[in-house]
Amino acid sequence: MTKQTFNPIQADLRDLLQIKSQVAQLFLKETNRKTYIGLGNTQSPFKTKGLDFQEVRVYQPGDDIRQIDWRITAKYGKPFTKLYTDEKERQVFFICDMRSTMKFASQGAFKSVLVARIAAFLAYMAENKKDKIGFTVITDSFIETAQAFSAKEALTGFLKTLEKASCTDAASVSAVSLLQAFEQSAPLIKSGSLIFILSDFSDWSTQTESFIQRWSIKNACSFIHIYDALEQQLPEGLFPVSDGVNFAMIDTTNHVFKENFPQFFKKKEATLQRITKNYKCGYLPIRTGEEALLKTANYCFFGGYCAV
Repeated sequence: MTKQTFNPIQADLRDLLQIKSQVAQLFLKETNRKTYIGLGNTQSPFKTKGLDFQEVRVYQPGDDIRQIDWRITAKYGKPFTKLYTDEKERQVFFICDMRSTMKFASQGAFKSVLVARIAAFLAYMAENKKDKIGFTVITDSFIETAQAFSAKEALTGFLKTLEKASCTDAASVSAVSLLQAFEQSAPLIKSGSLIFILSDFSDWSTQTESFIQRWSIKNACSFIHIYDALEQQLPEGLFPVSDGVNFAMIDTTNHVFKENFPQFFKKKEATLQRITKNYKCGYLPIRTGEEALLKTANYCFFGGYCAV
């Protein structure tokens, strides 16, 4: 995948439209590849059980034993299961967090810009699969939703909404929560959907988890966790911080602060990993400064969660 320059502060519609060509190149390479066997826990989120045979891979706990390929199992001495693709149009639903905590990065592009680019990449993947697209985009001041339409009809509107959300001024305190986004998304999500949640999950709660518990029964959910290196560990020193209005100084050499600060990120990360394990969801962590689209591409073609 060729490396391109783009605005690291705000998502730009022209840049998002150009991502289509990168997806087309990846699909061409994927089409030319031979069927592979033995990749283990590497199922793509864009594969699902249906009527058309797709490939064979190592059996995983929870797979339908009726789909075990006994011929391949006998040949390799361990169980393999058949994967199928669905003939029907499927809904791919996006929940994109573009609030103030996402408009930050110590390196690379803002987390909000990465959300827009990754969502665009996944939306073009859906278009190539002839799936439908629905979405919820949240900022500090508004929530914008759209029920699923064919990707061809919905894509441009989705990308324009991401651009608008990226350009919306950040607030010191957001009036919109991730829980509200989930509540407004719930009536729009149909059974058998792929659900991508792109956020830093700064206000995750037990209430939001309850939605994942319900959705994961008949859908395939995936968490795309966008974070910055400073959320893991702050450099030592005395630093000024501001919410755009108020200013303060933080002394990161303080022993208590130094010990406690990394625990917030570790706790959130552990929570997300527990949820994805319990409900068989996907989990893709992406740090600002990384090749986000390349990591997303690897996840799509060799992703690590069980699709319905």
